[in-house]
Amino acid sequence: MRKQAVILDMDGVLTDSEPLYAEAVNVALHETGFTMSSTDHQAIMGSSIDYTWEWVVDRFGLDRDLAYWKARYEKAVLRLLTERAPPMPGIYRLLDRLEERGLKLGLASSSQANWVEAVLSRLGITDRFGSVAACDMVQHAKPAPDLYLLAARKLDVAPAACVAIEDSPRGVQAAKSAGMVAVALRSATMPHMDLSAADHVSDSLDDFDFSWLD
Repeated sequence: MRKQAVILDMDGVLTDSEPLYAEAVNVALHETGFTMSSTDHQAIMGSSIDYTWEWVVDRFGLDRDLAYWKARYEKAVLRLLTERAPPMPGIYRLLDRLEERGLKLGLASSSQANWVEAVLSRLGITDRFGSVAACDMVQHAKPAPDLYLLAARKLDVAPAACVAIEDSPRGVQAAKSAGMVAVALRSATMPHMDLSAADHVSDSLDDFDFSWLD
């Protein structure tokens, strides 16, 4: 089936935000003296906020409730994204080329809606997406398919007619479970993640192969 839409993940695809999320965890943890390592961050990359903080609380044996840590983290993330979220190399060119080919564009993000809005606004691409699905719009976050199914439904496109661009194993699993072709963008900061479940793997957005849309 020739593809009609491309649905992109936000973190690590539109913007190199993962270092900011790791920084925000450490901002929230500052009072404890604990610091999350890159290995720790890789274990939760692409996860929901609830899963992230359940994992962090368990990892460090924190004694306050989940709501306390989430509130500190959410405040830090929103500030960092608003001030510093950078565009991924090649993202503007890729969006231009997809639109020139008449592809609909959607977004499926494990981040919450206000973070998504902050990133899209900072990058100046809010109006380029025909649908946005954020984690607080669905019952189950990635690796469940809910976000991708919602994004496709908002575009009025069958999941089988969509290509998803992801950068994490959880995201790839979500896209595949939704019945989409999954393109994995290899992370420069975490190059050893297992992306073998993806249909295609690319080292750069500039290397996106348009034959994957056939």
